[in-house]
Amino acid sequence: MSTEKPQGREQRRLAPALRRRRVPIGIAGAAAVGLALVAVGPVGAEPADNDGASAPSQHVRPVKPGPLAAPPQVKGLDFLLGTFACSYAPPPGSKPATMTMTTKRAMGGHYYYTDATMQPGDVVGRATFGWDPVAKKFINQYHDNWGSHGNYAAEPWKDGHLVFNGALSQVVKPSPTGETTGVPIDLRDDYQVVNRNHFTNHQTMTFSDGTVLRGSYDCRRK
Repeated sequence: MSTEKPQGREQRRLAPALRRRRVPIGIAGAAAVGLALVAVGPVGAEPADNDGASAPSQHVRPVKPGPLAAPPQVKGLDFLLGTFACSYAPPPGSKPATMTMTTKRAMGGHYYYTDATMQPGDVVGRATFGWDPVAKKFINQYHDNWGSHGNYAAEPWKDGHLVFNGALSQVVKPSPTGETTGVPIDLRDDYQVVNRNHFTNHQTMTFSDGTVLRGSYDCRRK
């Protein structure tokens, strides 16, 4: 006569089925990491007493729930806030252009959204500026209605310069078909603030064949 408990027999009966239904490691791993990150940081949590019940502490003050404050470094982008009219001095052989840009705080001040329109060409673009707390750099993600897009990063301000460097995929001629040609460009944007109503951006474009072109934006508050 078997003395094995019913619970033990039931667990052994279900074990093969559980093994056959294992979740793929990619999904399970991502879920486990996410849960672990949530679980390990209960700031302001109260310690438990010996029987496991929660006990009040005189040394740990609970943190009131609320939105995460924007990083202080992002204020280094305040010069962009507002509406500016910019004149573009292009490289030799190209036509001058004008741009109107408006920048507003977004996501509680964590990011700044810049919406811009450039003529000629009816180019409508958006740049999302922010601060990367891990790399400790400013970031800028750009895209426009031609299909061009780019990602840039900048070290903190130094000697009056905020310099973004990154890769731009530049559409040469927009097409409603969704298929056209373009060129990769290494882009450098060097921002300098003249005063609260005036800033400049000296731009350097380096192409894959080594060609270097330079232009500049002069932006004044409207």
